[in-house]
Amino acid sequence: MVPSGGEGGYFIMELRRRRVPRQAAGWFGKCVLEDDSEASWSECRVVDVSIIGAGLEVFGFVEHNLVGKRMVVEVQAPTGASVSIRFVGEITNAGVIPGGGVRLGMEFVGLSESERSILDMLEQMQVGW
Repeated sequence: MVPSGGEGGYFIMELRRRRVPRQAAGWFGKCVLEDDSEASWSECRVVDVSIIGAGLEVFGFVEHNLVGKRMVVEVQAPTGASVSIRFVGEITNAGVIPGGGVRLGMEFVGLSESERSILDMLEQMQVGW
C-alpha cells in the first residue's frame, strides 16, 4: 500500500504480471479501428511494446466496447518519415484516461516470423523513439 497524500488515506497499487516484459516506447502516431468504415484516424502514443503486444494512449477517442476489436497503428521515427512501423492488434483491455481518451492494451495478431524477429530486435535494443 502506498500513501495517497491525503489525511492518512491509502490506495492499493495494482501490480500486473505480464507474460513477457514490455519496453517503454513513447512513439507518437495514429490509429484506427480495423474494418470500421465510419472510423477515422486518431492520434495516439505507443506507451510500451513487447514481442506480443503494446500499450497505447488514444487521444480524443470516445469509442465504447473496444475489447475484442482490432486496431491498426502507424508510428514514425521522430527524426523523419523514412522509418515507420505499422502493426495490427486485438484490444484486450481499455479504460478512460483523464483529459479525454483511452488507455488500451493490445495483442498483436497475424505476425509473420520476420515481424516477430523485428519486434524482438527492437526489444533487445530498447528502442525508444
